[in-house]
Amino acid sequence: MITHLSGTLTHTDVGELSVEIDVSGVRYEVLVPAFLWPEIQETTDSAGEDDPDPPIALHVLYHATANVPVPLLVGFLRRPERDFFRKFTTVEGLGPTKAVKAMTVSVSTIARAIEQEDQAVLTRLPGIGPRVAGKIIATLRGKVVAEAALQDSGLDSPVDLDSLRRDRVSLDAVEAIAALGYARTEARRWVDEALTDDPDIATVEELTLAVLRARGA
Repeated sequence: MITHLSGTLTHTDVGELSVEIDVSGVRYEVLVPAFLWPEIQETTDSAGEDDPDPPIALHVLYHATANVPVPLLVGFLRRPERDFFRKFTTVEGLGPTKAVKAMTVSVSTIARAIEQEDQAVLTRLPGIGPRVAGKIIATLRGKVVAEAALQDSGLDSPVDLDSLRRDRVSLDAVEAIAALGYARTEARRWVDEALTDDPDIATVEELTLAVLRARGA
């Protein structure tokens, strides 16, 4: 059973809420709940030019069933977050993939909503309707008191994943242009200009091509 991974962060995909971690030459794909992505983004932003793959350590939940035999790894920055997730996914109809996408606010916020029977907070989570919210409260009330008292980020406003995706596209485009031999400061300015001209650019490839076309390359 895999419970912890410590290695280097080699790839992130905020669209799929997944990261790749290299542990002694073996790469693991790990799903990371939405509420942790601002911290994941900070980790990637801290990487330097000489060390593009920053260190990372995740507490991991290993999930495999007879119906879903392909193992699924879900990662957390802190052990209590993993412990809560394990309880969260015992709710009928709330599998790990759905739970990863639903958790756009901190563990303490969700746990308090459960203990206070605040269905309105739970139904604001992606994919959680009134029926599932009622099941969550019925299944977990009284079992997440410790998590409700956690001194975590206290994030009660949902993470803006669209904004994080745009930031990631911008940063990756800068890296792609710099890899062609251009200075990073110039690449960053050109990317900002391209996005100002066309805010609807959605992929690294589109953004990189827009910059190169503007430069006549």
